[in-house]
Amino acid sequence: MDMFNSDFDYKREFIDRWNDGVKRARGWMVVLGVLLILAGGFAALAPLGLYEFIQTAAGIALIVYAVMQIVSYMGTPEFFRSPALAVMGVLNALLGIMLLALPAYLTAGTLVFLLGFLFIVTGIERLTFARRMRYFQLPHTGMGTATGIINLIVGIVFLLMPMVSSLVLGYLMAAYLVVGGVTVLIEAAAMRSIDA
Repeated sequence: MDMFNSDFDYKREFIDRWNDGVKRARGWMVVLGVLLILAGGFAALAPLGLYEFIQTAAGIALIVYAVMQIVSYMGTPEFFRSPALAVMGVLNALLGIMLLALPAYLTAGTLVFLLGFLFIVTGIERLTFARRMRYFQLPHTGMGTATGIINLIVGIVFLLMPMVSSLVLGYLMAAYLVVGGVTVLIEAAAMRSIDA
């Protein structure tokens, strides 16, 4: 990371990059949010015999989401980058690969803790990013704060009840996908060009 330069306008750089990509990012986020919610809905409604199909669909959705997180991390100006976003991208990719590669009886126990950890990291990243935006007096930080708090609460619940969580793994996968999809849709709805 470059050293802080007091003559450089970091706020203007962030605003320019944001405004250049806000429409494209919003469109992709809406598509991804809908896909995650659909995958979560199918996961909640499907009988146990379709678990492998659900596991494959969820794995693919998580890998796509991971790629988008890593691309988002790389596209954010250095001063505003949060390493948590890159970590979440890698963890979502690993979770997706695990769902695709391993049989259900091996993924059940590990998945609960990984989902809880992912929710917590996602919540921390959202809260940190919203705080940075508020510090630079950038608008539209409320949705980021709200989604961060929701993700933290859900992650803590997953970690506090691992036995119950592993018994209802299919529903937990559905919850993770639906909450992730709703979070993405909320953030897409809150995205606006910044006038400053």
